[in-house]
Amino acid sequence: MDEEASGNGDARTGPVGERCRVALGAEVLEALSANVLRTLEALQVPAFAIDGDRRIRWQNAAASALVGDLRGKLDSTYIAPEDLARVREAFARKLLGALHTEYEVTIIRADGRRVRLGVSSVPLRAHGRVVGTFALGRAVEEAIPRAEGPPALTARQHQTLTLLSAGSSTSQMAELMGLSEETVRNHVKRLLRRLNARSRVEAVAKGRRASLI
Repeated sequence: MDEEASGNGDARTGPVGERCRVALGAEVLEALSANVLRTLEALQVPAFAIDGDRRIRWQNAAASALVGDLRGKLDSTYIAPEDLARVREAFARKLLGALHTEYEVTIIRADGRRVRLGVSSVPLRAHGRVVGTFALGRAVEEAIPRAEGPPALTARQHQTLTLLSAGSSTSQMAELMGLSEETVRNHVKRLLRRLNARSRVEAVAKGRRASLI
């Protein structure tokens, strides 16, 4: 369709397309047609395009309203530390050929508010290679810091958390605590439940934020 027939001119030189040209790297822009970008801009679901360096190069209005303007920012500047390894692992899987990945992530806005997103992501290809990823998000919950003080830990839970923060393995913890490895695993499970954490890394991160270690 030529410029006159479209009635809108070349979308890549229109207001939306021009913003996208500036925000997107050239390769990522090639991976998304102008018509798709125009549609995604109006979509009421948060959408993002991320380049091979894991920087957000484009996001639609719904994404900006939810998490703020993250364009040009590296993942480590807006993803909660406890989620960063999982998000990078999903990114690497797409670079290696995975057709899609699904995960949840906490985004830290510039104003400090934490927003939990469920993310569905696929690779973006140009010239036969993966040049980035495209992701749709949905708000799962806002991870608002709790007003009350940090959770109270038992002496054993505090010891467990301290050893985890030092990077101790299960066998090392068992030796230092004078317990069996199975007992140590049970202490770790109870600590994770107490801190509402899904992994040892997340438990350490929450413990540090709460000044427990």
